[in-house]
Amino acid sequence: MKTTKPIKAKENSWTMPGEPIGINEFKAGIKEAEKSPFMTLDELKKSVEELKKAKSCNLFNLI
Repeated sequence: MKTTKPIKAKENSWTMPGEPIGINEFKAGIKEAEKSPFMTLDELKKSVEELKKAKSCNLFNLI
């Protein structure tokens, strides 16, 4: 049986359970995320439809 090496989490990763972050770090992360572009609802719907049509994406066949 092949074993894999455990993945080391990045320092201050928000995705790791049990690793609390401070409120200031959280607010700074939100402000940083708000700088990047967001999809409009129509763009999101179009993207989902394209994923549903893709043959390589079987996840949406369940929906």
